[in-house]
Amino acid sequence: MSGEKPNILVLMTDQQRLDTISSYGLNPICRTPHVDGLAEKGIRFSHAFTPTAICSPARASFYTGMYPHHHGVTENGLCLNEGVKGVNHYLEEAGYNNGYAGKWHVDEERTPTDCGFKGKDFLGYAFPASGVLPGLTFGSPPKNSPNPYEVYLDELGCELPKVTKRFVGNNPNCNTQEMFALHDGPVESCIEYFVAEETNRLLESFAGEDKPFFLWSNFWGPHTPCLIPEPYFSMYDPKEIPEHPSYCETFEGKPFVQRHIEKMWGLGEYGWEGFREIVARYYGHCTLIDDMVGRILGTLDRLGIADNTVVIFTTDHGDCLGAHKLIEKGEFMYDEIYRIPLVVSHPDCRAAGSVNDDFVYFHEVTCSALEMAGLPVPESMDGESFLPAMIGASGPNGRDEVFCVFDRHFTIANQRMVRTRRHQLTFNSSDTGEIYDLEIDPYQLDNRYHDPNYASVRSDLLNRMERYMTDLGDPVYSWFRRIASEA
Repeated sequence: MSGEKPNILVLMTDQQRLDTISSYGLNPICRTPHVDGLAEKGIRFSHAFTPTAICSPARASFYTGMYPHHHGVTENGLCLNEGVKGVNHYLEEAGYNNGYAGKWHVDEERTPTDCGFKGKDFLGYAFPASGVLPGLTFGSPPKNSPNPYEVYLDELGCELPKVTKRFVGNNPNCNTQEMFALHDGPVESCIEYFVAEETNRLLESFAGEDKPFFLWSNFWGPHTPCLIPEPYFSMYDPKEIPEHPSYCETFEGKPFVQRHIEKMWGLGEYGWEGFREIVARYYGHCTLIDDMVGRILGTLDRLGIADNTVVIFTTDHGDCLGAHKLIEKGEFMYDEIYRIPLVVSHPDCRAAGSVNDDFVYFHEVTCSALEMAGLPVPESMDGESFLPAMIGASGPNGRDEVFCVFDRHFTIANQRMVRTRRHQLTFNSSDTGEIYDLEIDPYQLDNRYHDPNYASVRSDLLNRMERYMTDLGDPVYSWFRRIASEA
């Protein structure tokens, strides 16, 4: 393949924990053989981080190669700044076809086709089953019509699947989003199968053209509602799932908002026995998606284009899934939601099956895609290509830390994080800071921010954070400069 412009296929999930990919060796229960197969042919990145752990801002960062305050989507429900270019705009200039399948959630007013992709549109959060499947409470349907998933079900010709075995928390003001539920219909009628079908349809159309393609395929899971059919719903026995080491969280010395979020979901009274039910369905969802990845990879083989296609598997952010007694993502900067799976299978890989420990960013996948197409990385992007690492042709990149941000979700948080190999500093704009010693406290339970024994660590990390904030023109910097030493 050397010398040719490769096809680029990005397979992206929503809110998937690093330890659910079995090739990482962190979880003996959840099985993902097809993604593991990609890792065997390519490179598995052990320290990939999302720049922000919330859906729209993270996806917009992937799309543009920028931090949220540069592209404008600093929270869910916003639009990209005028004039901001996405990856497909650059790749189109290099002669690429550009396709999109599944969840969008990048811009609240412009669809993928508005932005220049070929595919079917889902505007807003756009959960495909909302308002379609009887028995589902979660109501966040696409803002555009028709709903392509509803059209797909009609064309499939099966009886409309029902939603049963719903589970929600016990907060009466927050029980309209299922943690999990059974999609009581054939696998072919579920949302993730639909995404795979749409991806394969686009692959078929692109394979017949004399142009390389960039195809961004997006699954809705395993983000809640974890809506899955059998056999996946019952695939994992909750009793076999051990308690997460940080489920013992007391929130002592932690920012108060974490207690609020824990209470909001209304899951505290269930204990780990209840939480492991959620985990079991989540694992089933991960294996369902993995099987859909297998179907897509099979299409690449059948079309004879696998040998000229770079396949990238990743997610926008993780899920606490019981870590720290929390669920989903939000106003807390823990590894379970910021450290993400990233597996790259490049046909020119020189180190198949190896692990790369470099600090890399989710949005730098876009920078790397431009280099694959023979394009320079524009100065407007907040990152650099790591294509040489994707093919096993480089040594360590020398990056000592990552800088991550979070602005708001349920509350206004304005958090900033610097994480090295050994320590993590989190700046919380309206609450106490956090420092974790990851060597002796890998699950981030003991906040050492005010511990005098960590004074030099705190000073060093605050200085590193300040450099990032000034270099990136971070709008929170003014407040950080005034308050960081006293927080």
